Amino acid sequence: MPTQSLDRASMADMARAALGVVRPSAPLGGTPPAAGDPDPERQRYDRRCLLSRWVYLVLVSLTTAAGVERMWTVLRVDGMTGLEWSLLGVFTVLFAWIALSFWLACFGAYALLRGVRLDGLERPGAAPSCPPSGAPRTAIVVPIYNEDVVRVFAGLTATCASLRDAGGSGEFAIYVLSDTTDRSIQAAEERQWRTLRESMGESFPIYYRHRADNTGRKTGNIADFLKNWGEMYSYMVVLDADSLMTGETLRELVRLMDANPRAGLIQTPPTLIGRRSLFGRIQQFASSAYGPIYSSGLAYLQGCDGNYWGHNAIIRVAPFMRHCGLPVLSGRPPFGGEILSHDFVEAALLRRAGWEIWLVPDLGGSYEEGPPTIADHLARDRRWFQGNLQHLRLILTRGLRLPSRLHLAVGIMSYLSSPLWLLLIVLSAAEAYIVGLTEQVSYIGSRPLLTWPVMQVEAIAALISAMVVLLFGPKALAGLVLMRTPGLMRRHGGFRKLTESVLWESLFSILYAPVAMFSHTRFVIDILLGRATTWNSQNRGDRAVPLRAVASDCALHTVFGATGTVIVCLIIPDAAWWLSPIAAGLLLAIPLASLSSSAGLGLKTRDRRLFLVPGEMGDDPVIAGLRSLLDRDAEERELARAQGPDTGAGVAHPLADTGR
Repeated sequence: MPTQSLDRASMADMARAALGVVRPSAPLGGTPPAAGDPDPERQRYDRRCLLSRWVYLVLVSLTTAAGVERMWTVLRVDGMTGLEWSLLGVFTVLFAWIALSFWLACFGAYALLRGVRLDGLERPGAAPSCPPSGAPRTAIVVPIYNEDVVRVFAGLTATCASLRDAGGSGEFAIYVLSDTTDRSIQAAEERQWRTLRESMGESFPIYYRHRADNTGRKTGNIADFLKNWGEMYSYMVVLDADSLMTGETLRELVRLMDANPRAGLIQTPPTLIGRRSLFGRIQQFASSAYGPIYSSGLAYLQGCDGNYWGHNAIIRVAPFMRHCGLPVLSGRPPFGGEILSHDFVEAALLRRAGWEIWLVPDLGGSYEEGPPTIADHLARDRRWFQGNLQHLRLILTRGLRLPSRLHLAVGIMSYLSSPLWLLLIVLSAAEAYIVGLTEQVSYIGSRPLLTWPVMQVEAIAALISAMVVLLFGPKALAGLVLMRTPGLMRRHGGFRKLTESVLWESLFSILYAPVAMFSHTRFVIDILLGRATTWNSQNRGDRAVPLRAVASDCALHTVFGATGTVIVCLIIPDAAWWLSPIAAGLLLAIPLASLSSSAGLGLKTRDRRLFLVPGEMGDDPVIAGLRSLLDRDAEERELARAQGPDTGAGVAHPLADTGR
């Protein structure tokens, strides 16, 4: 195929011509192939998966029951009031929520330490020595929207180079699907696409399509590709603008799909890389150090009832085209309109049709970049929050499987938990205030009798200890897993630096949690008031946020924290000590957001070998390739600035005139 910029008409003609060449490895249509003779190994895996789910449910239930019993013991001394029943109800939900997370991490740590098989996929043999003849069967699609052009194409170039070096030439076709509305950015995209096409030579057909009408945003972009050109391919790999994957991983995903004809989607867990800001590096470290036990726990429990995270996954095209068209919800946003968080819904629809969805946590070589600052992280959370709350209207959709409904519920709860924590704090403070008003005497006639208060120190201490274990136990488990893998521990800085990084990350998490709690509560209020948001391009570059902007963003956090602190100290001073971590996070929101956005502080922690991740150690050529391309571009831009606008126009940054 010639590498060219293609419109719909020319691509549709090519699709019709190619249909006689392409032979998908699974039947076209919506029904997965019959299972055939039972595989004893798969049967054992399915039985173990089912048993593990029941054990998980029992452990979470027993843990929650124990916590609720202790809380009830504390509250029931003088009988239960309406306030106390409300407090107990909210506590039950949140204690169950952290118990779910804790036992998920325990299952993941157990699987990693014992070397338990994490998926039921049939593993293919060795990679073929030469690519198959005929047209490419797999499309790598990269939907973009007003993105940093240099970063997008640097990542895509590094991915393509790794794929070529891995022997994948001729097996894949690359599609850059642009929804960009800024003409200067679009022109820069086309220039970078031509450069990429020339650098890859005949290794891959590389196409660029610009869609003038970006209806449906990312889902509409993918739908447009599938409508016009999807029939040409058996599989597609969806990458985000900041995604990065190795050629070995991409080829392995294709081989897994070939070997498992009932698999509709295989998801890799992306590792965060590339950030220099302090906030970004802390998030990278948490993802690298703690992420594997959670993803392994998920894979261990969910089996073929997995989920889709929107990118860095391979999808069987035909069933996706048939079953995953998304409706426009009735009503106006934020609860109506286009579905923002599409990936969970698409996974549920594929699973409803009988296709298997797998998470493969032991398949590395899959990367993405996280938000560089607290402000960017919360802005992304705002969009995800609205999209996940839309799932309230979809969770009871007819035919969905129970695990799919649970995935939707967990996505909703991941954001609703924040306002519930704030509600728990308010109810607890109100209960403490009422208890403080209780008279310490009772009367028989006119004679006062001293009332000895019932001490609940033991029950309260048990509750606090249990919550500390549930919240911070997974970090200890993750450290244990890393220590059992000396090479991986060294790439995180060694035992001493790893321990120091965990302690500093935990302190940061304690301070950041109240900020996120308050912000998420504001998001709920905004959505209930009908204030919708849209899914615009994200800021992906490291930058120090000006103090004035931080103060504007976090002013309400500080005011709320100061007001709450004064009220507590004046009315219920005995409760001030256990509310102090929450007050500290809110009062320090402005300096926390400002300092954590600093790339200088981030680089200083790297120099001290804090928050190290394997990607910073130069182990993976695809990451080194990306960094080399970005560094070279930065040098060219510096040279262009030094030479002046007239002589430097040829190498100027493609977004220099867009204000981004």
